[in-house]
Amino acid sequence: MRLSTLTLLTLTALAANEFLNPATAAPKLTSGSNPVGDTENLVDKIDIEISQVELTPTVGTPETWSRPELAEDSSLTTDEVVFIASASPSLSLAQVSPSVANSEFGYTIILLNTLLLISTLSPTLTLMFFWLVRRLVIRELVSETNKRLDKLDGLESQLKKSHYQSKKLVKDLEMQLKVAQKSIHFLRKEVEASQVSIQELENLKLQYLRQVQQMMVELQNYKNQAMEQVNTPALPVSAPPISKPISKSPSNHDNHELRLPPKHPHTSQPLIADDFLKKGEALINERQYKQAIASCDRALEINPDLDEAWYQKGNALVQLKQYSEALECYDRTLKIQPKRSDAWYNRGNVLVRLKRYSQALSAYNQALKIQPNDYAAWHNRGALLRKFQKYEQALESYDRAIKLEANHYETWHNRGNVLSQLKRYQEAISSYDRAIQINPGQFDIWANRGMALCHINQYSEALSCYEQAISLNSKEPELWISQGGVLVKLARHEEAVICYDRAISLKSDSYEAWMGRGEILTALKQYEQALANWDRVIALQPDAYQAWCQRGICLEKLERHDDAIACFDTAIALKPDHAESWRHRGALLSRLKKYQEAIASLGKAISIQKELRNGKKAANSSQSIGDNNGFSPVPA
Repeated sequence: MRLSTLTLLTLTALAANEFLNPATAAPKLTSGSNPVGDTENLVDKIDIEISQVELTPTVGTPETWSRPELAEDSSLTTDEVVFIASASPSLSLAQVSPSVANSEFGYTIILLNTLLLISTLSPTLTLMFFWLVRRLVIRELVSETNKRLDKLDGLESQLKKSHYQSKKLVKDLEMQLKVAQKSIHFLRKEVEASQVSIQELENLKLQYLRQVQQMMVELQNYKNQAMEQVNTPALPVSAPPISKPISKSPSNHDNHELRLPPKHPHTSQPLIADDFLKKGEALINERQYKQAIASCDRALEINPDLDEAWYQKGNALVQLKQYSEALECYDRTLKIQPKRSDAWYNRGNVLVRLKRYSQALSAYNQALKIQPNDYAAWHNRGALLRKFQKYEQALESYDRAIKLEANHYETWHNRGNVLSQLKRYQEAISSYDRAIQINPGQFDIWANRGMALCHINQYSEALSCYEQAISLNSKEPELWISQGGVLVKLARHEEAVICYDRAISLKSDSYEAWMGRGEILTALKQYEQALANWDRVIALQPDAYQAWCQRGICLEKLERHDDAIACFDTAIALKPDHAESWRHRGALLSRLKKYQEAIASLGKAISIQKELRNGKKAANSSQSIGDNNGFSPVPA
């Protein structure tokens, strides 16, 4: 039997203890006593009963504990807990054989004594024994350690493998994501192409329906004429000339006058009219508009009720800017086919060219009733409503157009202009930004964005917008004038004068540029140059009361008092409620010690300003560049 190191050490210690203390006889066991100590090895399970020692012999309800403990001292007080160990089942002397116990105990004593004797008589063998035991223990430890290290190495390799697999999985996911993005982009293109195809199919469907309807009309005409021929006797038709005349004999009744069968006027007309119509459409595509009109006229001579011929003729006339004649063609088209939305739309465009805006708006509304998803009709409707200053309705039209097609910068630009009119400048700037994102090369969008920024006093950003607009179109004087105004707000007067000079070089009769330049020169106290500037403004616009007032201020600074008062009087004559002219006139008269007239002038200035504060005189609201100067696209 192989014993472990711990067992050998234990046996050695017991042998030494037995050698020092002789063995004593085992105590006698009685049936009524509770065994303690060695009897624990013979008991499978111990039930512990806990009771509180009281003065009375009453014993409490027992509790079962998981780990029984035995009391070492039998002398306990009433405050201590008593642990009573009882063997279950109880053992009697009859169940234990004394000879067997003595024999096993004797063998153990002999073994221990033998080991002790060997260790005492031969220390070398004992040392070798313990050395061997030590080596065995070390080998076991090394073996166990190697096993654990092997497990750690395996775990490390698994971690490395899982890390590599995770990286590979990430790369695979990235590749799949890129493929998915490409697929989405491809699907979007396919959807757009499908939408275009659907629109083309709708157009073909409309053309087919028109042709079918035209054929039904012609068939009905043919039936009506056939009924007329049945009810009406045929009329003789003169024969074409022949080489020999046919002689008539009154006695010969078999010889009759030569007659031809009646020719139906519409038998071959649809095909011929359609040929001329197709030729006219091809000529329009080649921009040969006069020849196209002639082909359409030829088709209409054959079939006056061919609505497509009237429509194409109107389109050709629009290209030649013959708007009144084009309007008549569209009216004839709609008289034949009143449900043609394209004819209503083009009719609205022609009415815009003729400046009949109310009728044009009605035409666009009619087109949208027939075709509610017409982007261009919603866009042009918004432009007309903006012209009528119905800004909320115009904004709704632009929003509907953007919902249908959001990639047109014109709609975003015009929407920004409407929001500026509604003084919703932040939203207007966002709309301009979207237009710039689609087409950053339009200078008018940058200019209108700069104006919106000026309204919220963000002059530095506005200056950047005007600089960008000028970089795109440096030949527009309005841009230089607007940039000069922003530089004045930033107190950069010398640069502002340069901007006004550049505008004047582009347009020498620019009233706004001369006005801005004169105000800066007056503010810089360059009165001689400012006076010459105001003379130029008055030459351009003699009824400019602001110029007369500013000219009077310069003359006052140059000590030409009489001329200054004359200028103030002229300004007041042009605009009697101009408070600034009254105020400067009163101040100058006070300096000249003409107090009565001065008090009257100053009192007039105060009363005008009071009326303005009370709201009796409303200030004119500023408009965006797109509205004032035609920067916004005109409906085509």
